[in-house]
Order: sequence, then C-alpha cells, then structure tokens
Amino acid sequence: MADKLIQMPFQTLLSETPEALAEKAAADFAALVVQTLTHQERFTVALPGGVTPKLFFTRLTQDPYRTQIPWDKVWVFWGDERCVPPEHSESNFGVARDYLLGNVSISSAHVYRIRGEDPPADAARAYAKQLHEVFKNDPAWPEFDLIILGMGTDGHTASLMPGTAALHEERRWVVENVVRSLQTVRITLTLPVINHAHHVWFLVTGAKKREAFAKAQAGPSEDCPASLVQPEKGGLSWYVDRAVTQASERS
Repeated sequence: MADKLIQMPFQTLLSETPEALAEKAAADFAALVVQTLTHQERFTVALPGGVTPKLFFTRLTQDPYRTQIPWDKVWVFWGDERCVPPEHSESNFGVARDYLLGNVSISSAHVYRIRGEDPPADAARAYAKQLHEVFKNDPAWPEFDLIILGMGTDGHTASLMPGTAALHEERRWVVENVVRSLQTVRITLTLPVINHAHHVWFLVTGAKKREAFAKAQAGPSEDCPASLVQPEKGGLSWYVDRAVTQASERS
C-alpha cells in the first residue's frame, strides 16, 4: 500500500468560529447542489456523524438554504454508522434526522440509511447492495457528488480507525470494521469509495483536533486515516475553525 500513498492537492478553508464554519459550509453546499443540478437530475451526498456537523445541519434548515436548495433532488447517504438502532443517541442517522432531514422537504425515498440495528455483516452487505443499485451506471466505484467527513482526535474518519482492517480494503464498497480499541464494530464506506467522490469535505472544529489536523496535513500515513483521503479526480476541502489551526500557526 505504501507505493499508493501520494499527497494530493487540497484547500483549507479557515473560519474564526464553529458557527462561521457552519455558515461557510452551508453556503458552499447550496452552491454546489445548485451548480451540479444544472447538468444532472440528482445530487448524491454522504453525511458524517458525530457532534461537529450539528451546527452545519441546523444552518441548512434555515433560510436562505432551506428554500434555496432543491431538496427533492438531493439523495442522502452516510459515510458510516454505529451498530445501534436509529432511535439511539449515538446513531449517525438519528442525528441527521433530528437536526436536518426532519426539517427540510426531502423525500424519504431518497434517504438511504445504514441499518445499524442489524448484525454488522448483514448491515454492511445490505448497504453495499443499495449503493450498487443506486450507482449502477458508474464505473467500478460509486461516484458521489459529495462526501462530507469528520475527523476524530486519533485521526480517524468515517469509521476508518488507525490499525483496523478496513484501511486495507480494496475491493468492497462497505465493510463491518472491528475496532478493538473501542471494543465495538462499525459500518463504514471504504477508502476507494471515498476517494472516487467528485468532492470530499472535512468539517473539523476545536482545539482537541489540532494534533490530528497537523498529522493529516503532513501527508498520507496509516497512523492518521484521514490523511489517506486523497480523491483520485475530485476536490478535497478542509473546513476548519481557528482553534484547530492555532498550534500550527504559532510553530
């Protein structure tokens, strides 16, 4: 795998606060959706989990984005999911439902959640089957219009944690990933899927992410899975707030 670790161009979009970041990301999301729909009939996006996206989701439900975005043409997916039912507080789908999907005019037929309540292997296979059906006209890999990701303090993204088998998956689109450090299993998109997206965005806030952000910017390394996100043809954008960059700015 080492011969594939090539640093690709990316842009860093700095905001002063998490609220300003949410505003910038929401404006850019609306613009990307509208622009993409000028030449195709749907916009496909994979959403992130965790706490950081909540402000972004909330901003999308407010004007002008609530009415500006043609939500009926947006198809929603997830980059990963915890093995919990949708009503659970840690469900990535549940967070998006509560903070975004339940507050905009999006068709339930265009929402493709990962069934975290099912046995992990079954959930992964079922989600992969759905993706194969939706992206059946794409080449070897699905080509999402946008995949939005977060990053943990350990540098993980989606549910691609350091030292886990999923980092080496080169064939399957979705896998159940055993995370021994957390004594759990997660369902996650694999790196080839992420790296075939037309656009990949990271949303990262808070001083606790400084070290991981510095590692991710230093170049591809399996110790920091987020650094392995290197879109083959698409654009890579890091939306960060000032707290994430302060340490590196002082050095």
